[in-house]
Amino acid sequence: MTIGEVLKEEREQLKLTQKKMVEGTAISFSHYSKIENGIQDIKAKDLFALLDARKIDIYTFKEKVDNQRNENLDELTDKLTKAFYKPDIELAKQVKEKIDDFSNAEELQIRAELVVAVLTHNLKETKQELNSKLVNYFERDATWMNDPDMLRIIGNSTRITDFNLLATLMDKLLVKYDDINKFSLDTQKRIGNIFINYLHVLYDNRAKRMVQKYIKFLKKLPGIPELILNKLMGDYYDALFSKNKEELAWILHVLKRAVPKIVEGLPEK
Repeated sequence: MTIGEVLKEEREQLKLTQKKMVEGTAISFSHYSKIENGIQDIKAKDLFALLDARKIDIYTFKEKVDNQRNENLDELTDKLTKAFYKPDIELAKQVKEKIDDFSNAEELQIRAELVVAVLTHNLKETKQELNSKLVNYFERDATWMNDPDMLRIIGNSTRITDFNLLATLMDKLLVKYDDINKFSLDTQKRIGNIFINYLHVLYDNRAKRMVQKYIKFLKKLPGIPELILNKLMGDYYDALFSKNKEELAWILHVLKRAVPKIVEGLPEK
């Protein structure tokens, strides 16, 4: 609900016409009509004058606006998540446009930008614009490390995210999930997959000195069937970086038989 919609609600409760609503203020009837219909904004000083003229409590009014905006943001958050998982590019773009209208939703706006960029494979083109926002967001708010949606977005964009920013994020995740056995199986899979993607980035950037701690993480994942692929991928990158051709050939042979689609995207296949 916008300010205009709340004004309309207040006006109807007072049983006033639009002309009577603005009587005694500097707001014209035509301007007010457009405010109620969301066509034009209202200046703060005019809003205060209007509320005062109609004896409407400003704090109650603000609470109504804020509560409705929070409900709208919750709904938009759900829609953004659905758009990302479908995936539905058009829905994501529509939701992003609506989220951009809120002045108190920086985190959600950044998330929406990331979702649209990932779905349109446009993150590389937009990363310079996003980078400063992302750095501020990730440094200020550590809750992203507990958010499955944000982790999935980060995991899907590792190969096209700013390398220095990505290195910072990966190190934070490594500290957060160091004792990975304490976390759920879904979390173990999710973090394992993120680090597998990151190892590919490290290979592309020839950053061999940074790989061992992530390989070590994958190797210490529980030895259960659900995580076999994650552990095998850890062995693959270990053999790749150490140039153990015999071990690499054996692992690739297993991967080609078990999950041939994964092999297609590997550095050496």
